[in-house]
Amino acid sequence: MSDEHGPTETTNEATTNERRAGETSDGLSTAERAIVERGREWIRAHETDLEELLAALVARPSVTGAEGTTDDPETTVGHLHEFLTQRLERADLTTQRLTDVGSASEPRDNCYAVLEGESDELLVCTSHTDTVPPGDSTDWPNDDPYELARGVVRRPEPETLELRVGDRVETRSIRGRYDRIWRRRAEGDDRGGGESSADERAVFVGRGAYDNKASIVCLVGSLLALEAALGDDAELDGTLVHGHLVGEEVAQEGAKAMVGREGYPDWLGDRYPDPSGAAVVLEGSYGFVPAIGHRGLAWISLRAEGESTHASTPHLGRNAVLGTAEALAGVRDRPFRNELVEPFREDELLGDLTVAAGTTIAGGDVRRVEDGVVDRGGVNSVPDWCETTFDVRFPRWASFPDDLESVRDHLETTIESQAADRAPDVEFEAEIDPEEFFPPVAVAASEADSLDHPLVATAIDAARGTFGYDPGVTVAPGVTDAASIYHGTRLPTLVEYGPAGAWSHEPLEFVEREQVVRGAEALLEFAVRQLGLSEGGTDR
Repeated sequence: MSDEHGPTETTNEATTNERRAGETSDGLSTAERAIVERGREWIRAHETDLEELLAALVARPSVTGAEGTTDDPETTVGHLHEFLTQRLERADLTTQRLTDVGSASEPRDNCYAVLEGESDELLVCTSHTDTVPPGDSTDWPNDDPYELARGVVRRPEPETLELRVGDRVETRSIRGRYDRIWRRRAEGDDRGGGESSADERAVFVGRGAYDNKASIVCLVGSLLALEAALGDDAELDGTLVHGHLVGEEVAQEGAKAMVGREGYPDWLGDRYPDPSGAAVVLEGSYGFVPAIGHRGLAWISLRAEGESTHASTPHLGRNAVLGTAEALAGVRDRPFRNELVEPFREDELLGDLTVAAGTTIAGGDVRRVEDGVVDRGGVNSVPDWCETTFDVRFPRWASFPDDLESVRDHLETTIESQAADRAPDVEFEAEIDPEEFFPPVAVAASEADSLDHPLVATAIDAARGTFGYDPGVTVAPGVTDAASIYHGTRLPTLVEYGPAGAWSHEPLEFVEREQVVRGAEALLEFAVRQLGLSEGGTDR
């Protein structure tokens, strides 16, 4: 199906006549539309507060493991918690401490805000509070990756953006999915305003601005606006849960602790046993385009054990590095590929299985590699060990979403056995750490089918109603916290939905300014559309 495919709208006399009394032309009741408009007014009146929150969050480094705790306002998590504590009036603000988890040496907190509705039908929205490292500080404006800088981007040609920030001008490529939104804004009813136009956008630059602190701000703004708009007389029909989670960039520890995956605690399940509803993972994305799925990911370690001997008599040893090289070369063999893909189905939505072999490799007497310099010994010895890694991206299988263990076992066994066949004099062991296995997620069998899914329709309507363009749908290229959230809850889950920007994990990462503020409006409308209003104070 074409990347340009999007939902169609039809309006005729019959559907108009069938519209419920009190319902507006966009599917919201008059009471719901009033809540959305009051919430938007609140957001526009507090734009500066939201932008200052983003700057404060970016100013607090939060590389995975250092996100912080709620009792330390100098950390990202602590400042976020303090900000919410000072402003929330109805929502319940709770925390979940993670200690001795993963590679983190310090405690970290998940932060949850819950706006209870009349029922326990849930809308679970998550962000993550960690970032990747900033790299060389000189690659950033003012040599500071944590100072939120203002800039402007323009699109000089397809799939290319030019960023101007301070006295720097940088031109780089962007993904086709993001480029599509630039085209749609130019062609459609783009509701950008202020400092932006259809071919130029004001942006914020800083480590974590796009991935993922703008999404935090969007959630915070939408929740505060919703509280203000509901006032004392109205309430949601369902319950809204916001989770600001640690550890997404490495092993999804925060998401696992939210839903009880891989032996972690189960914050959500303890509060809402057998939850029903839907989930949305807020991530820096393409402009609130609902991402309806992603492939799974397994990082597989292959360890080779040989026998060392003096390099002058290599025939007396068993070279583990050469054996590993044979195993890596075997990835190209057709029989191996056929065996590896055997349990996976042809997946129209998610695509084919792919293998990136040898993504890391070490062996022999390599002691350390620092700044590109290898500290090694034993150059006159045949290496008796080697370890390499495989990055395998995989679609759904016949019994999806069940039988995760059998899929993991299949990947390990197949890679290990082909290595042994290629180098029988070396002993191999393939292993997937449970922390490094992320199953696929999808809301439908195909892109066309997804357009009929209520959650997807709600996401599209909220984006269109806020930004004016039809966002269509997409499939995320990488994994997100949805891998843990969906498989821990089985709630229909959008794997990405969030503000537009680019160059995450790179220097000069940026997010579009208007999408931070208007993104809060989109999430406000999303919540009202998805959960509705209680009949006790509305005309619905």
